[in-house]
Amino acid sequence: MLMELPIDLLQTFSSIAETGSFTRAGEMQHITQSAVSMQMKRLEEIVGHAIFQKSGRSFSLTSAGETLLEHALMILKAHDQAVAVFARPQMFGQIRFGCAEEYAARFLPTVLADFRKAFPRIRVDIYSADSPDLQQMLLREELDLCLLGMDFKGGQVVHREPLVWATSCNGTAHTEDPVPLAVYHEGCSCREWGVESLRKAGKRHWIAFVGQSISSILAAVRAGLAVAPVSAGSLDSSFRLLGPEHGFPLLPVSELSLHQSDKADRELVSCFADHIVEFFQRIN
Repeated sequence: MLMELPIDLLQTFSSIAETGSFTRAGEMQHITQSAVSMQMKRLEEIVGHAIFQKSGRSFSLTSAGETLLEHALMILKAHDQAVAVFARPQMFGQIRFGCAEEYAARFLPTVLADFRKAFPRIRVDIYSADSPDLQQMLLREELDLCLLGMDFKGGQVVHREPLVWATSCNGTAHTEDPVPLAVYHEGCSCREWGVESLRKAGKRHWIAFVGQSISSILAAVRAGLAVAPVSAGSLDSSFRLLGPEHGFPLLPVSELSLHQSDKADRELVSCFADHIVEFFQRIN
């Protein structure tokens, strides 16, 4: 017997999983709570398994429900991409997007792949630079959209990530006095926070390496030559985190915000901005 999974049932199901509430899911889907219950009963009949298990007034997904959710999210994503393609097949043009090299390497591959599937005729030009330079490019109308660090107000915050002290797994740079640092050029908030936190803690330090990209900074750290204040997500297993127990003070949580040019084609740029926001919502 051929099994079919109606999109409306999967949309309601994913809303329940997202909100943890039949009532809020109904509000999201613009249907009553009783309709939500009927839809979920129908979905269980289709898959032939219970997808919810109750515990008092609360509920959770069964193992079958968790499996169904995994596939439902993939189906809904493909469905939305198909709708976007055929709803606006005429959309074409060019978007000038700027972000730091670190984020281009970590986040853009997935964002670009998803965006190309939905809007194959829109060209994306990517510019990598630090936040101050990107802001100036945006003000000069050389960019349509960019991701900036937390020092730049007015944008839409899309990602938060802790800053950490990193050293090589096998290195001893963190034990030196004064401790050698690898940092960005002056004007970078990450550098300023790191240096200022060490100063307040009374820990002696000196600037041993200055880089313009995360790869150059991490190269010095990986070689065991320096310690660096960096975003936690930029590290792999070749690095070790340092904290107060090692004499390194805690660092703040950084924010990444999305900024659009006032002169950009809003409909065009919003397509790409929506994909960026959706990506960070998935990983946050």
